[in-house]
Amino acid sequence: MDKTLIIQFFLPLFCAISFFMAPLNGKKCKIFSLVASLCYLLATVNLLNSLDSFATLNILSRIELDNFFGLTYTFGLDGLSGILILLNALLLVIVVTATWNFETDKYRLYYFSIFSLVWAVNSSLLSINLFAFYIFWEVMLIPLFLLIGVFGGANRKYASYKFFIYTAAGSILMLAAMLYMSAMNFQINGSYDLTPEVISGLNLTFSGFFSPQSLVFWAFCIAFFIKVPVFPFHSWLPDAHVEAPTAGSIILAGVLLKLGIYGLLRFVIPLYPDAVVEYQQFIMILGAMGIVYGALTALAQDDIKKVVAFSSISHMGYIVAGVFALNRTSINGSIFQMISHGLTTGGLFVAVHCLYIRRQTKLINQYGGIAKVMPLFSIFFFLMILGSMAVPLTNGFVGEFLIIFGVYEVDKVIGFICASGVILGPVYLLTLFQKTMLGPITIEENKSLKDLGRMEIVPFAILGFFIIFYGIYPSALTDFYEKLIPSIVENNYIKQLYVVLK
Repeated sequence: MDKTLIIQFFLPLFCAISFFMAPLNGKKCKIFSLVASLCYLLATVNLLNSLDSFATLNILSRIELDNFFGLTYTFGLDGLSGILILLNALLLVIVVTATWNFETDKYRLYYFSIFSLVWAVNSSLLSINLFAFYIFWEVMLIPLFLLIGVFGGANRKYASYKFFIYTAAGSILMLAAMLYMSAMNFQINGSYDLTPEVISGLNLTFSGFFSPQSLVFWAFCIAFFIKVPVFPFHSWLPDAHVEAPTAGSIILAGVLLKLGIYGLLRFVIPLYPDAVVEYQQFIMILGAMGIVYGALTALAQDDIKKVVAFSSISHMGYIVAGVFALNRTSINGSIFQMISHGLTTGGLFVAVHCLYIRRQTKLINQYGGIAKVMPLFSIFFFLMILGSMAVPLTNGFVGEFLIIFGVYEVDKVIGFICASGVILGPVYLLTLFQKTMLGPITIEENKSLKDLGRMEIVPFAILGFFIIFYGIYPSALTDFYEKLIPSIVENNYIKQLYVVLK
């Protein structure tokens, strides 16, 4: 078994189980989680550096279950899944350091949920077989459900159940489509196996909305749209973010939402090309609507975390529009923006956490003038906002510029709507900063707030570095995946995988 699979699959799982098996509690749990997260990040960086190529699929393991419906479980890694696994490892360190002062009487369950969530995300990214992908896609709901339902806010039960029901409902559609294709494969080839090359070989016909390819396409798309989430499948996200603890919000916004985009790029666009072309413009419109809706709704919020939550809907709208523009520029920008959004939005949630632990409120009107007593915090907070509003020389600018440029090449009207987000984003973000950080201090409790401690500086410093670094030197990130884009655009991605797997 490949060492990459051992580290990426088994190491997070081993760490998660260790919190229940080892006699750890309180500070010991925190120290163990910090050491484990740093070791995992270093191991991930080292393994990605050792890969021969990011442009082709690196097979890690292939398990053939002849006595179990003839299924195979193939695990592989390329540039697209590699950068998301790296982001997952980095955000794990951010979560552990940012929530160092988090207090609970259930530390073992808390860290078990975090590490098992990281494990489930990694496992889904490594899975090439669709049944394996689906299993881990469902498994990741459980630790996030625990994080929100056990460690969340006052309405945590409502938010956790809403999140679970929404995403599980979409997954049922995907499972139904998979079972249909699996039964079709059994009739043709005598096997229930469901790999990308098998689906490609089924030659699902497209002749309208009720044709096989169209129905399967929409079953997968709705499941992935809910996860992203794409407007109008978004209503679960603000509740989940507001009630989730900081750890849940960072991983949810940073990585989990991106799995919907990953699914579109990995499975939908290569496997159902006729349906993709037919519904391309409609889905681009949904993405553009999400940009405007998320931005305008964020402007109307009185809760800091809701502002960040709706900003995520707006930013994910960019990514969806870019993916379905189906040209090299837009897809390049969409993948870049996936990573950028994970960094900047993760930083904004860390900022909300720092304010909340000091004042126990997320209401915007309970702040004002905070920069006078927390100058270091206000600088980092402003840097996160600059990245989120896509200021030049920050990572956000690179992704948004490429997406808008690519979308405009395909449809000028949709490109113009997407470009309106460049104006709307600074409006709600700068309004948030002005209301919380600037002006006079009108509330007595705010006058005695302490600035960032040493451990609190760590996540801001890491994220701030990458926000500037990728803004100045974007090729450090695009080198991971850029060579994959032509195969996605030219619809020979599955052929490439087929050759490698054979």
